[in-house]
Amino acid sequence: MDKKRNLRKGLQTLILSVVALMVIAGCTKGATEGPTAAAPAEKKPLVIAMSAANVPLPDTSPTEALEGWRFVGFQLYDGLTRWSLAQGDKPAEVGPGLAETWEVSKEDPKLWTFHLRKNVKFHDGTPFNADAVIFAMDRIKKQDSPFYNARAAASVLSYLKYIDSYKKVDDDTIQITTKEPYSYLLYDIAFILVPSPEAVTKYAQEYTNHPAGTGPFKFVSMKQGQELVMEKNEQYWGAIPKVDKVILRPMPDASSRLAALQTGDVNWAEIPPPEAVNQLKKSGFQVMLNNYPHIWTYVFNMAEGPWKDKRVRQAANYAIDREGLSKSLLNDVAKPALQLFYPGHSWYSESAVKYGYDPEKAKKLLAEAGYPNGFQTTFIVPTSGSGNMWPLPMNEFVQKNLKDIGINVKIQAIEWQTLITTFRTGFAPGTDVGAYNYSFAAIAPWAYERYYAKSSFKPNGFNVGEYSNDQLEGLLEKARQSFNPSERDGYLREAGTIVTEDAPWLFVAHDLNLRALAKNVKGFIQPQSWFADLTSIHIE
Repeated sequence: MDKKRNLRKGLQTLILSVVALMVIAGCTKGATEGPTAAAPAEKKPLVIAMSAANVPLPDTSPTEALEGWRFVGFQLYDGLTRWSLAQGDKPAEVGPGLAETWEVSKEDPKLWTFHLRKNVKFHDGTPFNADAVIFAMDRIKKQDSPFYNARAAASVLSYLKYIDSYKKVDDDTIQITTKEPYSYLLYDIAFILVPSPEAVTKYAQEYTNHPAGTGPFKFVSMKQGQELVMEKNEQYWGAIPKVDKVILRPMPDASSRLAALQTGDVNWAEIPPPEAVNQLKKSGFQVMLNNYPHIWTYVFNMAEGPWKDKRVRQAANYAIDREGLSKSLLNDVAKPALQLFYPGHSWYSESAVKYGYDPEKAKKLLAEAGYPNGFQTTFIVPTSGSGNMWPLPMNEFVQKNLKDIGINVKIQAIEWQTLITTFRTGFAPGTDVGAYNYSFAAIAPWAYERYYAKSSFKPNGFNVGEYSNDQLEGLLEKARQSFNPSERDGYLREAGTIVTEDAPWLFVAHDLNLRALAKNVKGFIQPQSWFADLTSIHIE
């Protein structure tokens, strides 16, 4: 009996020991793998307060104008070329994108050959190749293509008009033939972004809920009016982003963007109120400013009414106190605009007329034009949006300046995306609408052509005021057909002299690309460009 009793005790002791070891092992496992383990710290996202009123549609031609291209288009997608944004000492140029190299035929300068990057994949894992480029071109160029997208095509019409044909040579090579020798093609194709053919085919009308490009960031989710979320593309062919996630939030009100930055809801705010700049600096925020090719302006209706007369347009340009606007109202986050480009830019014309603040000269010009008592007109303006800075107070400032010389302006304010659509339809005959308040990013040598050439009358470009000048047309033809940058720039400066004299626009201000970043946002380079490289950013 004693032996049996001792045996039972021994077995009980062994069982208790095994159980104890199992409990200890379970506790040890729980400390590293189980539900009570401490989760790894979540990396902080880059949260951007946009000036847009809505989330840009994440297609290859995003909505919300160039702010959509800045934060969505060029983050999700690539073109054959792309903007080089790694420095801020000079205006950005285009360089290799999905095409590594290219050449123009010496025998036929209309023929371009592009050599594509190899081993590039779309976000959905499918391969990028020449067929994908042809698919992307067909989607916006050929109306009989089964996947032609009229909305996407409308946004890039001005980038397509000199492309005559295109074809696949082999899996890694395509050719584009232009309608004439055309030196600006590399700038145009930066805006012809390439989506995954498989994603477009699979999702059809629902593609914008499942976009797939080759860009540095991948689409995660979107809530219209609230936010769009992207994550870094670990397989990106270029510099892999350092930040894991980017969240875009539309905030059309400048005060709301400022408040969100100050409370930490966002760590990047586009164009906060100019009066807040000094306080932001004192509080440790990074206030970013830089010259870049951009102008805040009014496009005059030259088809009918008072603005047909050059003297009236010149009078308006002499009426604006640009220095007062830039310094007093905008706290030096903008500079006076006397022509399309700013002093020091390669295409700025030193010989052009200088529109200083001269109300008396303005009144004299109005009288010579037959309006000694002035007249009434309507300006259509945005309430916020891409590149518009602080449009309502700025418009009120301009309104007062014009009233001082007898031009009484009624301001009609509408939402930015609505204004874009309305602007592209041009001026309706028989109305008193005298101008559209619009912001332009004059980022490429085609700027004079896009804005002032006859070929850019609606719907092919932005010359909705229908300005034309035969001497200008000749210069623009020479410039676009010249492959010599120095010669081309000379033609463009001559063009600037003519356009400034004719004053088809009311030139007002060049903004300095104001944005404010939290102190823990590191690595961002403020370029001389409308666009922005988000891949270098990390959050401490």
